[in-house]
Amino acid sequence: MSLEKIIEKIIADAQTEAEKIVLESRQKAEAIKKAAYEEAREQAQAYQREAEREALLQASRLVTQARLEKKLNILRQKKDLLEEVLKKALEDGALREKSMTRKVILKEGEREEPLDSEKLIEGLRSKLENEILEALKI
Repeated sequence: MSLEKIIEKIIADAQTEAEKIVLESRQKAEAIKKAAYEEAREQAQAYQREAEREALLQASRLVTQARLEKKLNILRQKKDLLEEVLKKALEDGALREKSMTRKVILKEGEREEPLDSEKLIEGLRSKLENEILEALKI
């Protein structure tokens, strides 16, 4: 073998080896790129699921809060109306002139005793507040 043929053989082997190294490098780079893309896609999906879960939770909180505020508002309005009705009923001249009594049941029988309008209002207010607490499940 001549020197030229040996050099050509070395160059050809070197080129073949270089092409093989380049091909392997491209395949490894493609595999790394594919793995990184897949990992990024999975992370993006996980972030999206978490964001959706948080959004649903926040929406649920807002709906619950709105419902509670609605109930409180309705109960406040009912309480105000009851207060107004009681006040007007007790301010009515005919009712003021008429003495209110309550019947007390005893072992010995029954008896009537005068009923203080302020105590009546306070008792009704107390019952209403209990109903409010029950409606709110507190």
